[in-house]
Amino acid sequence: MAMTLCGGFSFCEEEIIMITCTLGEKKYTMDFVSGRALREMEPAAKTYGKLVRLSQDAVEGKDIAEEQMTVTDALDTMVKWFCILFNNQFTPDEVYDNYPADRLMHDIALALMAVQTQTTEVLDSFPTIPVTQEAEEILQTITPIAPEP
Repeated sequence: MAMTLCGGFSFCEEEIIMITCTLGEKKYTMDFVSGRALREMEPAAKTYGKLVRLSQDAVEGKDIAEEQMTVTDALDTMVKWFCILFNNQFTPDEVYDNYPADRLMHDIALALMAVQTQTTEVLDSFPTIPVTQEAEEILQTITPIAPEP
C-alpha cells in the first residue's frame, strides 16, 4: 500500500491496483484502466453483444446464415481493444500467439464488462484461471480434518 497525504496533515493508506497480463514469458502490468480504454471500447462491446445475440439465436434454432460477421473480424475487434486496455504494451499478434484460446473471448468479455460498468477493481490477472481449475487448487490447499477417535 502506498501512503499519500490526505487532508493536508494526516496520512492514509491507498491501495494500488495492479492488473497483469502474462503472454508467454512476458508479464505486462497496469496500475489503472485508462480513459482511452473506456473511449475505445464501443466496437468491441458491439461485437461481443452481436456474438451473444447470434449464439442465442442459434440455440433457439433461428437461421443465422445471413449474418455478416466472421470469427476473424470478431476476434480482431476484441483483441485490438484488449491491447488498448493494456496501453498497447503488446500487439494483437502477441495475444494470438501466447493467449490460451479457451480463455481469450471469455477474458476479453470480462474486461469489457468491468470497464463498461466501472467495476475494474474486479480485474486482477489475465489469462484468468477456469473456475474448475481454481476450485481444484483451493481444495488441494485444504487440510482434511481427521475424525476424532
